[in-house]
Amino acid sequence: MRPLISIVTAVTDSPIWVELLIKSIRLFTDIKHEIIVIDNCSLPENLIWLKKQKDIRLISNTVNLGHGGAMDQGTELANGDYVCHMDSDSHFQRSGWDKDIIALYKEDPLTRLVCKGGPIHIGRPVHPPIFFYESDFILDNKLSFKHLKGVPKSTDTAQKTYWDILDLGFKVKLFARGPQVYTLVGGDEIWINNKPTMYHHHYGTRLRYHGNNNWKWHGWKLPQSEITRHEKRTVGLFKQPQVKQIMKGEKPCF
Repeated sequence: MRPLISIVTAVTDSPIWVELLIKSIRLFTDIKHEIIVIDNCSLPENLIWLKKQKDIRLISNTVNLGHGGAMDQGTELANGDYVCHMDSDSHFQRSGWDKDIIALYKEDPLTRLVCKGGPIHIGRPVHPPIFFYESDFILDNKLSFKHLKGVPKSTDTAQKTYWDILDLGFKVKLFARGPQVYTLVGGDEIWINNKPTMYHHHYGTRLRYHGNNNWKWHGWKLPQSEITRHEKRTVGLFKQPQVKQIMKGEKPCF
């Protein structure tokens, strides 16, 4: 029997992040699913844990396709009716998320994308951690999540997809940011049915883990004080009791 949901994530040198995500998928996903990890040219040492996992499909790219390109690749490879793309620096927080999000998707027959949104500015209506959609709809309409530089209404990954879906006469259901469960670490949390459901760490993928609590910033240029602040927030997240439990393969109580 084919999986109902294909859970896809893209990684580049982020082993501890993707480990947390995958362990949360195992703990909290009840519906038949598959896990697809698209690797965009990670260093070999950062793939050691992933290569040992028997329940994932690891796709190793020799060229970095970028975030949107990896989303397109995962959509094409998906066996599930639905694709749930999660950023690698995000994770699930409870069981039942899968049934709840399918129910939300089906509330309106015109819905073709469920994701987080917010009025950051008019050109960026959608944001990580989650993009949930039917793979056949994206493929049949030749839509792409790839960032197209210089093209109007495509300022970031998935933004053009949002506008294209509306232009086709369909709808996008947007989640709003919910309350914070993890203390003093920032990030976004999505609540569904008044329950914390998924968490996304701000700039997590910009902090690459090098072992022994050694994090290095791989993003745009920032003052060292800002980098140090992000590092402290990240270390603080992995010290949260709930996160420690997920990393041990135990279901936490939120």
